[in-house]
Amino acid sequence: MNEKEREQVALFRYGLIAPLFNGQVDSKEYLKGLEGKVHSIPYYGEKKIAQKTMKEWLLNYRRNGFEALKPKKRIDRGNSRRLSPDDQDQILEIRKKTPHMPVSVFYEQLIERGEIQKTQISYSTIIRLLKKHNLIGKQMLAIPERKRFAHDKVNVLWQADLSHGPYVPINGKKTKTFLIAYIDDCSRLVPYAQFFSSEKFDGLRVVTKEALIRRGKPTILYADYTEKNTMPNKLINPS
Repeated sequence: MNEKEREQVALFRYGLIAPLFNGQVDSKEYLKGLEGKVHSIPYYGEKKIAQKTMKEWLLNYRRNGFEALKPKKRIDRGNSRRLSPDDQDQILEIRKKTPHMPVSVFYEQLIERGEIQKTQISYSTIIRLLKKHNLIGKQMLAIPERKRFAHDKVNVLWQADLSHGPYVPINGKKTKTFLIAYIDDCSRLVPYAQFFSSEKFDGLRVVTKEALIRRGKPTILYADYTEKNTMPNKLINPS
C-alpha cells in the first residue's frame, strides 16, 4: 500500500467518525446504524465495519490526530510481529479474489506485493488466518480441469491408441510390433488390446470387434490416426 492509498483510507475513516466529534449524533445509535451497512473502502473494497473498529479509529484520532487513521507502514523489517486487524482484513479481501490459489503461491504473492515481509509473517500464520475464515481446505479446492475428452459415464467414449512395441521373431525374422488398444475415457479400462505386425486398419478392425464382443457398444469411438474415408461408417458412429 503506497502513501496515497494510506491517505485515502484515512480520509474514509475520518468521514465515518467525524459526526461523533461534536456530539451532533447519538454515538450509540450512530455506530449501530453504520455497523450493518456495506461500505466501499479505498483499497480494501466493499465490506462491513464493526462498532469496535470504529471506536478504535475515534480513540486513535483523538490521541494522535489524522495520521493515526492511516494503515501502518510495513517498515519493521527483521522483526516478528502479529497481523493487525487491518492486515488481516486486507489479506482476507485479497484471498477472496483468488480463493482457489494454492496457499503456498498465495503466501509468495503477498510477499511480492509488499503486503507482508517474509521475516515478519510466517507461512503458518497465513495458514491459520485462512483456516479461521474458511478460506482454505476442501471447501476451497479448485474445480478440476475438464479435458477435451472427459466423460462422466462408462461406455460413452472409447479412444483408440497405437503404441510401438518390441521386435519379435516371426518366421525367423525380427519383426516390429504395434499395440492397438481401446481405452474407455471415463474408467480408463481397456476393453481390448492386441499386438500386430502392422499398423494398418486390419488390426484396428480386429480390436474393435473383440472390444465390442467383450464390453458392449459405446456411444462414440475415436481414433485420431485413422481417416474417415478409410474407416467403415459403423466404426465412426456405432449407433
